[in-house]
Amino acid sequence: MKADHHGKSARWKRVAISLWISFFPFVANAGEVGISSETPLVDGDDIANLTWSDTATEKVFSDASNPGQTFTTGNQSEGYSLNSLSLQVNSTSLTDPEPSGRNYTIRVVEVVDGGATTTIAFETGHLQSGAWSSGDWFTWTLDSPVRLSPNTRYGFDIEHVSGGNWRNGIPYLRYNRTDDVVGGSWYRKTDGDPVDIQESSGRDFVFHLDIGTGAGRLGVPEITSIVPISEGIWELALEGRADTGYRLISSPTLDFENGIEIEGLSQADEVNDPGTVSGGNLLTTNGEGQGKVRVVLAGDPSNVVRAQVQQ
Repeated sequence: MKADHHGKSARWKRVAISLWISFFPFVANAGEVGISSETPLVDGDDIANLTWSDTATEKVFSDASNPGQTFTTGNQSEGYSLNSLSLQVNSTSLTDPEPSGRNYTIRVVEVVDGGATTTIAFETGHLQSGAWSSGDWFTWTLDSPVRLSPNTRYGFDIEHVSGGNWRNGIPYLRYNRTDDVVGGSWYRKTDGDPVDIQESSGRDFVFHLDIGTGAGRLGVPEITSIVPISEGIWELALEGRADTGYRLISSPTLDFENGIEIEGLSQADEVNDPGTVSGGNLLTTNGEGQGKVRVVLAGDPSNVVRAQVQQ
């Protein structure tokens, strides 16, 4: 099978009172690994290789090297964002690996000539605790979607860190011993995040990458506008992931880990304003990733506001 880009064979599917608004990625503890029997939907600039035409599998376990896949982005000048990655498993779990589950680390790397890599994202604590069946898809959703440059070769790899054992059944990822993916290939990377990968251009995993492009489709929260309403009250519009809760954090020094959470959020029109406010401090976007709130901002005019995923 060849990766498909819009139906073309063998191609990638590929606050500030001073009104200075800024966003910085927020790295947090990762969430549950999704398990589904449904094949992921490929749309937009997603990259995928969905057909298993072989019998080969590669295990994900602590005594093995970490499986990975390289891919190449398209030529959109504004770049891309990697939101999640999915791989198809072939084995069946014998029991539900509760209570500890299986703990994974996800890396996203940029690949340069000769196979050397630079790690650009590193997330720990992705927990998979449910049973699965042969042919199911595991999905690792990134807490901080990774921005990708156009016309650049990247890779992702998965490390099983702890939890689960042989009796629970080890996940075996499906791959083909054919060159399915233009601009990408199967690889292995050893523990400890070394620079080099062991790549095989004649193999490709069965996988799906959820990729967005352009403002409002990146999955990364972005404050798109902020306008004064009255003395000290500002209306703020946000674009991010669909149906996702965001907090607003203010900091005069860009130290958002120690910033102040903005409370007293409200909507001017609860019917027509996108998104919903709950608890006075949580904005949940609508199905299109849109949200609009009113906030009280006062104090140092150098303060900066950012949005971050509710944990």
